[in-house]
Amino acid sequence: MQPFLQETSASRNPKTGNVMDALELCNKINMEAESLADSGFPLEVFPQKMQSIIIDMVVHGNFKVDYVAMSMLSAASAALGNTYRIHVKQDWDTNAALYIILVGRPGMGKTPPLQLAYKPIREYERKLFDKFCYELDLYEAACATKESGSKEMKKPILKRVTLDDFTLEALVLEHYNNLRGIAINYDEILGLLANTDRYGKNPMLERLLSIWSGCHLENTRVKNDRPQRVEEPCVNIIGTTQTKRMKELMASKFMDTGFLDRILVVYPKSKKVPHWLDEEDSHVRQSEASRKWADIIGKIFGLDYARCNDTNECCPNILYMDKDAHSLFFGWWNRNVDAINAIEDDEDVETRVMKHNTHVARIALLLQALRYACGESHLQSIDVDSIKGALQLNEYCENCYQRCRAFVAEDTCDSMSKELLYLLEDSFDTKTAIKTGMENLRVTDRTVMNYIKELMKSGLITKAKKGFYEKVKFETGQATET
Repeated sequence: MQPFLQETSASRNPKTGNVMDALELCNKINMEAESLADSGFPLEVFPQKMQSIIIDMVVHGNFKVDYVAMSMLSAASAALGNTYRIHVKQDWDTNAALYIILVGRPGMGKTPPLQLAYKPIREYERKLFDKFCYELDLYEAACATKESGSKEMKKPILKRVTLDDFTLEALVLEHYNNLRGIAINYDEILGLLANTDRYGKNPMLERLLSIWSGCHLENTRVKNDRPQRVEEPCVNIIGTTQTKRMKELMASKFMDTGFLDRILVVYPKSKKVPHWLDEEDSHVRQSEASRKWADIIGKIFGLDYARCNDTNECCPNILYMDKDAHSLFFGWWNRNVDAINAIEDDEDVETRVMKHNTHVARIALLLQALRYACGESHLQSIDVDSIKGALQLNEYCENCYQRCRAFVAEDTCDSMSKELLYLLEDSFDTKTAIKTGMENLRVTDRTVMNYIKELMKSGLITKAKKGFYEKVKFETGQATET
């Protein structure tokens, strides 16, 4: 494996190009040497410096590139928080909060790269904790001795960035204490969702839906000394689950409410568990990659809010898309709108598509911030490269979702419906399906129509137009209709 280039002042300056071009070439060589290009993950959308870090973590940590890169994207979002927002259109702007789930069979190594990506966040929290303890000691000492001014001293508040177990009231309180943002880490994401009904008429599931959409959070229960309100919540969620448990996540409770539409799914094409490398410098190389990643996160943590007018209130910085980025983003979305408008039956509209514009905008904001933190771009606007990268990552996550849905469909769809599917051509009409079912399966026309409904519900076929259907094929990790 080729050694990576060390960062220099030239590599931090996108105008010089020479060192950056060499770094890009080195990354491509290493991707091919380690067969990372076969993963189907669009690693090229990340800054060159970050690509080097990811490749080192993948090779020397024995991780999946998909898990490493998307965990780092989540960690970057947790660090950026509410400090920057992207302007989408008119009065709509959004922060970069993401809901991500890492899917894979047992032993594929989902949790370790997640912990590694969030290690700088944990270290940042430890410093906040040390600062809190120091200030609390001073506060308690002043109160104990009744020093002058002790009554005017405010009791220090512990700020947290990550939560792994919480109640709804605790989430509001922690976010109120840290308006920058909160990240929720769940090793098994279904453990979080299992508690969504504990609040009766005001379930946590509904709150998680509204939080993603940017609706305010508040806690005004009578027992609280002071009510808390978060006007613009920024809550990241990332967790893992096994492939066989995806059927629980794709249950009607999460599908019908639109919660699953808000989740970016990460599901590697290869199911193989990576071999452990027994190289002398693996630990050193991984530690160096972790240090470089911590530097990037540190630079993002160094970003701050703007100050509103002459007051001391904190206001997010708003980034607008430049002309080329705006044209690409709007053109892409309007093509989606045209496809949706062409659908006649409301039941055939894929609700998940309606969230893609938000996903792309948020990912573009993160990529712009990461490129800035790596010294490879600016943070004055969203450029076309960040939009292009966001479109690729969104498409990758959607392909992962479709492959998970195909897995669940194959696992849950009844055998007779699947047998009918195998007997039919890639494109067929109702008349052909009924004839095939009656002649080969010896069933009635009504039963055949029930099979077709089951296949559509499972996502194995789609309705091209009235009376005509198409099989959904899943090839090389991408969902494509025949």
